Amino acid sequence: MRRNSLAAAFTGTAMTLSLGTLPLGGCQQAPAGSQPGALTSESESAIASAAPSASSPAPTVNADRPSYSKNPVEALDWWAAAIEARDWSAMRAFWGDMGARSNMDEAAFAAKWDVLKAPKVTIGAGAQEGAAGSLYYTAPITIVDGDRTLRGEVIIRRVNDVDGATTEQLRWHVESLSLPL
Repeated sequence: MRRNSLAAAFTGTAMTLSLGTLPLGGCQQAPAGSQPGALTSESESAIASAAPSASSPAPTVNADRPSYSKNPVEALDWWAAAIEARDWSAMRAFWGDMGARSNMDEAAFAAKWDVLKAPKVTIGAGAQEGAAGSLYYTAPITIVDGDRTLRGEVIIRRVNDVDGATTEQLRWHVESLSLPL
């Protein structure tokens, strides 16, 4: 799996992504006096230190708990690792409501994706935008499976950091996927 470069993934003058560890029990509060979405030297260094490298090991797939990273590139790396591992249960969990928003039960979802025998996933640099209290990250995806190459686009979404948002609402999840299987 080829990983994105965070430098390429996060471009623009304003960013509403706040990096840091998301506690599984709730929301984080911004420091007093900070502007929502403003980059600080601390968040810029967090982006740089969180950048995946070619020597980084692939994320461990955990079907019970997809990535809760606030970094969309990292969340997509976990999702790609689930595809490459052919762990359809873990991959399905990356859709909203732990897979329910895929509009397929586990058996139907696995049957659809089981056509992939040895998938190698590449997720290109994406773009992030905000709308109506949510953050969206759109990236191109390529899956090479033997002599077959599938190309499409994945859109992931999460609720922006707001008081009262649940852990499920705050995690990046697949909103839509255009990939011919």
